[in-house]
Amino acid sequence: MLFWLALALALLVTVASIVYAVLKGIELYRASKRLLRVTGEELDGISRSSGQIESHLQAAAASGTALSASLARLEVSRARLNVLTTALADVRASVGRITGVYPRK
Repeated sequence: MLFWLALALALLVTVASIVYAVLKGIELYRASKRLLRVTGEELDGISRSSGQIESHLQAAAASGTALSASLARLEVSRARLNVLTTALADVRASVGRITGVYPRK
Protein backbone atom coordinates (compact mmCIF):
# COMPACT_ATOMS: atom_id res chain seq x y z
CA MET A 1 0.00 0.00 0.00
CA LEU A 2 2.78 2.43 0.87
CA PHE A 3 4.43 1.59 -2.43
CA TRP A 4 1.30 2.57 -4.40
CA LEU A 5 0.92 5.78 -2.39
CA ALA A 6 4.55 6.71 -3.09
CA LEU A 7 4.08 5.86 -6.76
CA ALA A 8 0.93 8.01 -6.97
CA LEU A 9 2.70 10.89 -5.24
CA ALA A 10 5.65 10.58 -7.62
CA LEU A 11 3.29 10.51 -10.60
CA LEU A 12 1.39 13.53 -9.26
CA VAL A 13 4.61 15.48 -8.72
CA THR A 14 5.82 14.52 -12.19
CA VAL A 15 2.57 15.63 -13.85
CA ALA A 16 2.53 18.87 -11.83
CA SER A 17 6.14 19.55 -12.85
CA ILE A 18 5.32 18.96 -16.50
CA VAL A 19 2.25 21.25 -16.30
CA TYR A 20 4.33 23.92 -14.55
CA ALA A 21 7.09 23.64 -17.16
CA VAL A 22 4.58 23.84 -20.03
CA LEU A 23 2.88 26.91 -18.52
CA LYS A 24 6.25 28.62 -18.00
CA GLY A 25 7.23 27.69 -21.58
CA ILE A 26 4.02 29.25 -22.92
CA GLU A 27 4.68 32.35 -20.81
CA LEU A 28 8.24 32.52 -22.16
CA TYR A 29 6.96 32.12 -25.74
CA ARG A 30 4.46 34.96 -25.31
CA ALA A 31 7.06 37.20 -23.68
CA SER A 32 9.53 36.53 -26.50
CA LYS A 33 6.85 37.33 -29.12
CA ARG A 34 6.08 40.57 -27.31
CA LEU A 35 9.79 41.40 -27.06
CA LEU A 36 10.34 40.74 -30.76
CA ARG A 37 7.37 42.94 -31.70
CA VAL A 38 8.50 45.82 -29.47
CA THR A 39 12.09 45.44 -30.64
CA GLY A 40 10.96 45.54 -34.28
CA GLU A 41 8.93 48.68 -33.66
CA GLU A 42 11.85 50.36 -31.92
CA LEU A 43 14.24 49.37 -34.70
CA ASP A 44 11.82 50.86 -37.23
CA GLY A 45 11.76 54.05 -35.17
CA ILE A 46 15.55 54.14 -35.07
CA SER A 47 15.66 53.60 -38.83
CA ARG A 48 13.24 56.50 -39.39
CA SER A 49 15.26 58.72 -37.06
CA SER A 50 18.46 57.80 -38.88
CA GLY A 51 16.87 58.78 -42.18
CA GLN A 52 15.78 62.11 -40.74
CA ILE A 53 19.24 62.72 -39.29
CA GLU A 54 20.79 61.95 -42.66
CA SER A 55 18.50 64.42 -44.44
CA HIS A 56 19.27 67.06 -41.79
CA LEU A 57 22.99 66.47 -42.24
CA GLN A 58 22.66 66.86 -46.00
CA ALA A 59 20.72 70.09 -45.49
CA ALA A 60 23.38 71.31 -43.06
CA ALA A 61 26.12 70.52 -45.57
CA ALA A 62 24.25 72.47 -48.26
CA SER A 63 23.77 75.35 -45.83
CA GLY A 64 27.47 75.25 -45.00
CA THR A 65 28.33 75.56 -48.68
CA ALA A 66 25.91 78.46 -49.07
CA LEU A 67 27.36 80.07 -45.93
CA SER A 68 30.89 79.80 -47.33
CA ALA A 69 29.80 81.50 -50.55
CA SER A 70 28.01 84.23 -48.57
CA LEU A 71 31.07 84.81 -46.40
CA ALA A 72 33.24 85.17 -49.51
CA ARG A 73 30.81 87.77 -50.90
CA LEU A 74 30.79 89.52 -47.52
CA GLU A 75 34.59 89.72 -47.56
CA VAL A 76 34.51 91.35 -51.00
CA SER A 77 31.81 93.78 -49.86
CA ARG A 78 33.78 94.64 -46.70
CA ALA A 79 36.88 95.33 -48.80
CA ARG A 80 34.86 97.65 -51.04
CA LEU A 81 33.39 99.35 -47.98
CA ASN A 82 36.86 99.92 -46.57
CA VAL A 83 38.03 101.45 -49.85
CA LEU A 84 34.96 103.69 -50.06
CA THR A 85 35.24 104.69 -46.39
CA THR A 86 38.87 105.62 -46.88
CA ALA A 87 38.00 107.63 -50.01
CA LEU A 88 35.18 109.41 -48.15
CA ALA A 89 37.53 110.25 -45.29
CA ASP A 90 40.03 111.69 -47.78
CA VAL A 91 37.32 113.81 -49.38
CA ARG A 92 36.11 115.05 -45.98
CA ALA A 93 39.66 115.93 -45.02
CA SER A 94 40.12 117.86 -48.28
CA VAL A 95 36.80 119.66 -47.87
CA GLY A 96 37.64 120.37 -44.23
CA ARG A 97 40.89 122.04 -45.24
CA ILE A 98 39.08 124.18 -47.79
CA THR A 99 36.24 125.15 -45.49
CA GLY A 100 38.72 125.80 -42.68
CA VAL A 101 40.17 128.74 -44.55
CA TYR A 102 36.88 129.93 -46.00
CA PRO A 103 35.46 132.73 -43.83
CA ARG A 104 32.00 132.36 -42.36
CA LYS A 105 29.55 135.06 -41.43
